[in-house]
Amino acid sequence: MTQEYANKLVRRNFIALILTLIFMALLAVGAVGMWWGAFGPPDFMRKDNSMLTPQAAELRLENGATASWDKTTHTVPKDAHLSALLRANQWTSSAAFDGGEADLTFRFGDRYKLSLWSDGRAAFYDGYAGRSTKSHAYYSIPAGVVGELTAALAVSAPA
Repeated sequence: MTQEYANKLVRRNFIALILTLIFMALLAVGAVGMWWGAFGPPDFMRKDNSMLTPQAAELRLENGATASWDKTTHTVPKDAHLSALLRANQWTSSAAFDGGEADLTFRFGDRYKLSLWSDGRAAFYDGYAGRSTKSHAYYSIPAGVVGELTAALAVSAPA
């Protein structure tokens, strides 16, 4: 093999490598684009959802809900005055978690859900959120909120 032929092979291999890298980059961009199109942007790029604030939870609870706890379901009427028991001004944002089944769940309409755990966690879900808006929010809530709410609901629940 001559030096000229060896240089020619090196150039061809270099060009093939560059073309392969360009193809792989385009393939990766296409895969990300397809993922984004199907599932929307990743959570950290979604804009905040004003419908998932603690104050929105208070307002929604004041407008009525369906409460579920201990395998029972109770309709919370409008103006039941339970929203103060949420103590929403004391909630703090927290990292996402997978808590299993909640101790107390409020459903507001078809697609809003507030899940509360006795250990001081809350998850709020907005099923109406668009692809570019956050659909979940997670909070730490004051101790005793779930107990106070379930006690108040048990008193107001029809026997």
